[in-house]
Amino acid sequence: MSHLLSTPPNLRVLRPFAATLLAVLFIAACATESPVLSVGDTDLDRAVVLEWVEARSGIAAVGEVTVDAQVTADVLSELVTYEALVDLLAEHGVVASDADLAAARDRLLGAGFEEASPAMGRLPRWQAAFDAIDAGVAGARSAFEENAHLVSHELCTSHILVSTEGDAADVIILLDAGGDFAELALQLSQDPGSGSQGGDLGCVPTGAFVPTFERATLGAIAVGLSLVGPVPSQFGYHVIRIDQVLPTDAVPFDDLGAGAVNTLLTIATMTREVSLDGRFGTWDPVVGLVSPPSAPAED
Repeated sequence: MSHLLSTPPNLRVLRPFAATLLAVLFIAACATESPVLSVGDTDLDRAVVLEWVEARSGIAAVGEVTVDAQVTADVLSELVTYEALVDLLAEHGVVASDADLAAARDRLLGAGFEEASPAMGRLPRWQAAFDAIDAGVAGARSAFEENAHLVSHELCTSHILVSTEGDAADVIILLDAGGDFAELALQLSQDPGSGSQGGDLGCVPTGAFVPTFERATLGAIAVGLSLVGPVPSQFGYHVIRIDQVLPTDAVPFDDLGAGAVNTLLTIATMTREVSLDGRFGTWDPVVGLVSPPSAPAED
């Protein structure tokens, strides 16, 4: 299967939008300003980050801009995720050539991207990374094999599914206060199948859950956590309990098939060092997403 990035109207949102907190951002940035976002060996200054938020959110910016902080977090989650993939592949010798970038650009234009879009300055690098993985280049293979232990698990979990991030945060508070997970799942979970079983999802191989659920579960396993949340997905917000850590033999790279890109995206965000200016949000290395700042961003 050949992977293509989505056009902005169908941007794969890694966290549902929420019209709550507004962040006041300023386009002007000093040329000597230090990076506000670092992903592995890639440093991005404030002007670049703000231009990317504008390019992917579709919000035209002149001077002072008001952008919903959750929208900003969603766009930055995308930026971190795909830059992490490029950085991981570069570590293993996979760097797109001019020909690779030209081919990736042509594919994106054919998929509906506009040639004049400011996003086209960065998207071909990401598409070229996808293409390299789909082609099974040696560096993609070695990047997986070196880190396969991070994703080689049966996922033995229970969850409580609720509608909002605030509801999930309340569930965590109840659990921290000694609440019984199974009882809370019976009372509160909006997943009727697992809810009636106290939240139990059993043990399944990687690839069975939606990407955000799986990424957060693997992130929790990697650092020894038994509870993680809130975790967004298209179904709502999850509070996930890891019931058993069950390592398995690594799947051979050639057997990953269409799942190779998502697997390497997961590995990339679990292994890259990420630093983000707190005015723009907070990178959660366990869940693998950017959360909005707790207060409006200021100059």
